[in-house]
Amino acid sequence: MRTVYALFVGIDTYPESPLRGCVNDAEAAEDWLLRQPGVRADVRRLHNARATRSAMVQGIGTHLGSAGPGDTALLWYSGHGSERRTDDPLASTGHAQALVCHDSLSEGGQPLLQDTELGAVLDEIARRGAHVVAVLDCCHSGGATRGPTARGVDWRPWWRTAGARSLRGTAPETASEHVLLAACRPHERAYEEVIGGESRGWYSHSLLHALDHLGPTATYGRAHALAEERVRVTTHPQRPELRGPSTQRFLHGEETGDSPFLLRHTIEGWEVNCGAAHGLRAPGAEFTLLDPGARERRVISVREVRPETSLAEPLGWQPVAEDVGTVHPVTPSALAFPPAAVTVTGQAGGVRLVEDAVAVSPLLATGGPGLPLSVETGGGWARVTGGAGHPVDPLPLRSPADAARVADCCAHIARWHQLRDITNPDTSLSSLVRITVEPLVGDLRYTAEDEIVCSYTPDGREPQVRVRIRNLWVDELWCVLLNLTDTYAASPHLYEGDFVGPGRAGTARHGEPVWLRLPPGRTVVRGASTRDVLKVIAAENELNTEPFRLPAWSPGTGARGASALREGRLVRLNGTGLRDMGGPARGSARWGTASVVIRTEVP
Repeated sequence: MRTVYALFVGIDTYPESPLRGCVNDAEAAEDWLLRQPGVRADVRRLHNARATRSAMVQGIGTHLGSAGPGDTALLWYSGHGSERRTDDPLASTGHAQALVCHDSLSEGGQPLLQDTELGAVLDEIARRGAHVVAVLDCCHSGGATRGPTARGVDWRPWWRTAGARSLRGTAPETASEHVLLAACRPHERAYEEVIGGESRGWYSHSLLHALDHLGPTATYGRAHALAEERVRVTTHPQRPELRGPSTQRFLHGEETGDSPFLLRHTIEGWEVNCGAAHGLRAPGAEFTLLDPGARERRVISVREVRPETSLAEPLGWQPVAEDVGTVHPVTPSALAFPPAAVTVTGQAGGVRLVEDAVAVSPLLATGGPGLPLSVETGGGWARVTGGAGHPVDPLPLRSPADAARVADCCAHIARWHQLRDITNPDTSLSSLVRITVEPLVGDLRYTAEDEIVCSYTPDGREPQVRVRIRNLWVDELWCVLLNLTDTYAASPHLYEGDFVGPGRAGTARHGEPVWLRLPPGRTVVRGASTRDVLKVIAAENELNTEPFRLPAWSPGTGARGASALREGRLVRLNGTGLRDMGGPARGSARWGTASVVIRTEVP
């Protein structure tokens, strides 16, 4: 049974600027801990005058320091925090934060417990094998590893100590090894008020409410998401922070495999913590709820992409009260791309024809942030440029039908780029799958741009390689390997899709060599080359591979009938729903990608 060594600090009776809800917070947190199943609590309390600097330092170093491998050390602090400007180059915000001990406020009193000192001690305990958690409900707590009353005081002159800087130097320059849940960001204040008839800190009250709602399986990410929104609906400019792994089980530190992306209901509607900073490109993207017990697949569609988050709405299902009051893990199941931005130049008549054709394509627009493509018109011809593939031959432009083919060409190139650029904002699986290329015939080398260059032999033979997909995860992954050619084709023919066991590899073409050659129509002469992108998409469940098929661009036939183009600006990553054996298919799950670029050249 896991032992939780807990230190609960609550300070209300400061010599000046007293507070009212800190001891209540500490007692409520202790009560929560004592109700948790599967743990043995070893508790020490420091309330009011007992929370001196020496007692806090000893409680952290000795009591929490008793935690060893398989144990948890929990520090819960409710009281004043403070900050001051600093020229310390290691303080990225330009400020130093600290916890205010009971005997620190009186003039000439004891130094504060500074962030550098606290963080170093907690990390040292973690390095000895314990799982370490700090919950800080005070002002400026986001950097300290409260009408409403703020839990903060101004920095006092006697708090400058030489020891704080030297303590920073004892810690290695590595990432923090403890989990920090802070009531606010470093520059903000945390608040307390009368809540439910007693004085409480908004953050402590909200976090404990979230933990009670989620139960023993709560993760740090889910608890933080609920607590943050509960604090956010107050009128105070206070934004809680989580620093540490969001997918670990609260208090235990076990990795749960939970999705890093969570859906919650906020004052603005449904919100998922995935935005432009994570690679989400346009409204219309879809996320699937990962509810193991759900009878049917539930999907949300993004209606507004923000830097850190996105607002979404349910697709074809109606949330109930239970949905609104909790947090849901989700995974991206369809990526939306902005339409390609087509610039048309040249003769006025030709420009008008092409712009009219572009206007009816969901993959194209005459402006915006999408893939920039250019169409130059003149003399009854149109030349499309801007794609990453081989140059496209000029197309006739004398009628609306010709203009439609020009728009088809642009849409085809745009879709090819969408398939090439598929990337899951959740990188957890992407980092656990690899593509390896081994030479069989012809030379192979790597460039500074990470391209793999495979050469024809001196006697003109085509290079051959063996391509493998390696699964570095602890569970099997279903993988498909796409070949995206510079003729704007995409196909999964090299590895149509199969499960790859943990620590094992799947081999393209069932182990047969992969032949690399110039496309038809290109002469094998010195300096000639072609470029292929090999992209593996790995998922926990089977995927429908039809959206990944795109024939090479051909002006004679176009590509209007290709299934990939029928999807418009969405790239879907849904389960197939089809199995010959083994029971019903599972719903959408997590996925990731990895790519290599191969240039085949004639030396």
